[in-house]
Amino acid sequence: MLHSDRIPLSEKFVSIQGEGPFVGVVSLFLRVMGCNLRCVWCDTYYTWDREGVSIYNDGDIDKGFPYGFDEFREDCKAYPLTVITGGEPLIYSNIWERWIRDVEYGKFQFETNGTYPPFLEDDDRVFFVVSPKLKSSGNKKPPNVDVLKKFLPLIKNGRAYFKFVISDPEEDEKEIMDLLEDLGFPNELKPYSVFLMPEGITKDLPLAEKVVEMCIRNGFRYSDRIHIRIWGNIRGK
Repeated sequence: MLHSDRIPLSEKFVSIQGEGPFVGVVSLFLRVMGCNLRCVWCDTYYTWDREGVSIYNDGDIDKGFPYGFDEFREDCKAYPLTVITGGEPLIYSNIWERWIRDVEYGKFQFETNGTYPPFLEDDDRVFFVVSPKLKSSGNKKPPNVDVLKKFLPLIKNGRAYFKFVISDPEEDEKEIMDLLEDLGFPNELKPYSVFLMPEGITKDLPLAEKVVEMCIRNGFRYSDRIHIRIWGNIRGK
């Protein structure tokens, strides 16, 4: 099938997945331009932040480059996992859905903020790592419970996970517990499907110890940031 669509990418590179359920897997990363949220601690500000919102915004904003289906199809052949991230990749859900249905190989992990619903629920090659943004992110609107509930069937099937970025351990902990209760999140899935990850872009990740303690206290799963530990906050890694 012919596809004339183009998705604006900020960058394309190969590395190991440094966080979440597929940590350590050699992956192709596709980072889209654009995001519908404004997180103060965003470390990929160059995909969207033209107003200096992110505390890490100390450089130019990308103009992006067009990425098409033919290149996507060839890229998927070469690597065991394609990580589609951003920015917010589900802004382009309708295009990704058509593209993925027209390739027969690879696995796909979407890193999303949970403001858009899942798609391709019938395709077991597609996974979602959903990172609802807490008050400490600086976003005014709370996580959308109705949208997040749509991921629960995929979480139960091992194809979706929640990953919370912790920047204010005390406040974030209470908010996470309240949100999971509102969602009716199954207690038996928390040790496997709910990740807590420390915010930070330095190799020592200063919040890591407190986040581990929070995981032990509540029975959650810890995610480090292996790429940051190894290379620091370097693009393309």
